Amino acid sequence: MVEIADIEDRESLEAWLKDQPREVAVWIALRAAARVLPVWWDAVLTDDWAHKRDLTALPVLRSLLLSSVAAVGPTEDSNATAHAADRAAYAARAARAAADVTADATAHAAARAARAAAHAAADADRAAYAAAYAAAAAADAAADSDLVWAAIRLDVEQTAGGYVPDTLALWPDSKGPLEEQWRAIVWQVTNSEEAEGWQFWIEWYDALLDGRPMLGDAARTWEMLEEIALIDDATWDAGPEVVNPVIREIWDLYRLREEVAALCAEKEQLLAGRASAEARSHNQPPELVDTEPEMARQVEVIWAGLDAAQDELEQEVPDKHVLQRTAEEMLAALKAVAGYCAKVGDAVVMSAAKVGGGAVGTAILDHVANNGRLFQFAKDLFQYAVGG
Repeated sequence: MVEIADIEDRESLEAWLKDQPREVAVWIALRAAARVLPVWWDAVLTDDWAHKRDLTALPVLRSLLLSSVAAVGPTEDSNATAHAADRAAYAARAARAAADVTADATAHAAARAARAAAHAAADADRAAYAAAYAAAAAADAAADSDLVWAAIRLDVEQTAGGYVPDTLALWPDSKGPLEEQWRAIVWQVTNSEEAEGWQFWIEWYDALLDGRPMLGDAARTWEMLEEIALIDDATWDAGPEVVNPVIREIWDLYRLREEVAALCAEKEQLLAGRASAEARSHNQPPELVDTEPEMARQVEVIWAGLDAAQDELEQEVPDKHVLQRTAEEMLAALKAVAGYCAKVGDAVVMSAAKVGGGAVGTAILDHVANNGRLFQFAKDLFQYAVGG
């Protein structure tokens, strides 16, 4: 058995991995290759040889994302995942073959690392070999290979017992030695005409760097990434102009699901603590009492809209016509509440917020304390529904 302290090259890592579960090998491979992703991405953005070959970051990103899904555990359709991993490896291999090794050996090595990570996910029998290859290629791509191997040894230490951690920063020290290069990539991408299409990938890699799930819930994040990884080959192969909008729609749906769940939970918590009707009547100023029936009606529209949105968003294929109608009703009610609050003045709004009970007090409290969070959700829901 190879000691962790002795892992310093491809051979020693492969020897250690042979005694580990497949998921550990895939996880090690993913993280090794992901550490040098900025090397490839920077090259395809800035180097002439990459522009002449129309290379993008997509093949490498696809390989890494697929590996991140496979590292967590088997999917419902393991054959589909293995096929997707094999196709991702093929795409990364094609990108690596197109890369000019004489002009940029480090970018070539970064592509090799991603390809090997996908191979580790695709072939369980050769996962240890592929993972060790990915690690060695990542070391070749880095300016300081010792830093890469030190990070790999720390990864190995975290997999005691054959389990991979749910969250762990990619580099042991901040965002690693490529942080400046990564920030330059982010700036260039976010200021490009294709910024919206690539935003998912920016946030995905930032989450990987930080060691956190993209969404608040790790299980829901994995479910989203699995769905993206299993997008059909024809869509992936059509390039970023075709697949990135598909990815964006999946991402938007999962973010809406996460947000509506949080808002519904908040609503239930606030309603559970509402005061009695008598207490509300004694505490509310006359202006609010006089207008409460209409306010209550508008608030009920908002609450019903949240419940309806949550039910529809959790469907396998949400009905966008239903979502559009729900969003429009919520926006109209929210605007009515906001207009009322502006009309009666801040003193009345704060008094209502102090009540903390009843539908009206809850709505005003949400409007004041959450700074338009419900408005933003309704707007995002509408944009998702109309496809814009």
